[in-house]
Amino acid sequence: MARILIVTQNFYPEIGSAANRMKNLFLQFKKNGYDVHVFTTEPSYPNKKLYKDAKFFNEKFIDDLEGISITRIKMRHEKHKDSFNSRLYYYTEFMLKVHYFVKKTNHIFDYVYITSPNIFTAWGALFFQKHKCFNTILEIRDLWPDSVEAIDKVNISFCLPILKLLEMKMYNNANKIVVNNTNFISHIQKMMIKKKPIIYIPNAVNKEEVHFRTPYDEFSVVYTGNIGLAQNVDQLIEIAEKLNEEKIHFNTIIYGINAKVFRKYVSDHQLKYVHVHDPMTRNECLNFMSKNHLSLSILKDTEVFLNVMPGKVVDAICTHVPVITNLGGDTNKLINNEKIGFAKESATTEELMEAILYFRSNSEILNEYKENTRRVKNRDFLWENNIKKLISFIEA
Repeated sequence: MARILIVTQNFYPEIGSAANRMKNLFLQFKKNGYDVHVFTTEPSYPNKKLYKDAKFFNEKFIDDLEGISITRIKMRHEKHKDSFNSRLYYYTEFMLKVHYFVKKTNHIFDYVYITSPNIFTAWGALFFQKHKCFNTILEIRDLWPDSVEAIDKVNISFCLPILKLLEMKMYNNANKIVVNNTNFISHIQKMMIKKKPIIYIPNAVNKEEVHFRTPYDEFSVVYTGNIGLAQNVDQLIEIAEKLNEEKIHFNTIIYGINAKVFRKYVSDHQLKYVHVHDPMTRNECLNFMSKNHLSLSILKDTEVFLNVMPGKVVDAICTHVPVITNLGGDTNKLINNEKIGFAKESATTEELMEAILYFRSNSEILNEYKENTRRVKNRDFLWENNIKKLISFIEA
């Protein structure tokens, strides 16, 4: 039985696509006969207070493995403070603890599966590890430091050259690389000294995860997830206003540093058709999404952000809800070529609204697109299928 260590900042019971992906990898590796161990932190995304609610601890199989197959470390610094320095302290602390744990358990595991962001996690596992006895699989879910540089409020220009050097070293120190976005592959290959195996494994759902609900009688659009520095809160507010004017229900499940900005605007302007919900468990969120007619996903208008595939896009497809988005790249091609929504890179609010109104007025086309999402989900976004590809890649 092969032994694999998963090193991740985010893990069950945390909400969000990162934690959900790692939870599913843990469960799927277990089902396929691996002896799996997870090294992670105590749940704190988007905040620690959320996990005082017992409803988020809804996976008894995983709960029973706490302290046995799951090592959680306490952190002295807080992850989600607004201060960049506070985050930097947190990342550095986690990096050092990862380094120590991997070094101490070096002889135990056949594989170490390290996931980023942030890249401090990968640095801790990949750098300065003498007499390495394991194969390293590096998973890239975001391009650091490029994505940090693209955030207006964070200035890293003074240290960007050294960060790019460390990024290159990280790719070259790994044995194999997994990406959740095909657009990342060419970027990584350009930084490799020697060609290494790379595989695309997208976010996904498992077959037991989604229980579809009958759509709401009144036409509705849903937005779920983080409203942080990468999301365009101003455009989200513009769309909320327009939807309210059209008397279209806009259901939002939000968190993140700019969620309070959105909440306050909706409250202050009494947007009757805009409904703001607190974070839900994974299953609650998927079931809630499945009752809506369209799903919205928008990111800031930068090349780095517009060329990703957010977890909320995959979740929408997997709940059979067509997607409206301003994304480009392969996500754009998938949505438009497979006819599972509307995607236009850097789309304006007016263009996104035009697409929403088009689907509201054409129920037959909307139903056709919903059926298309079912086909794409079964082909591309089921963990039961994708884990076989990943295991074959790891063991090759």
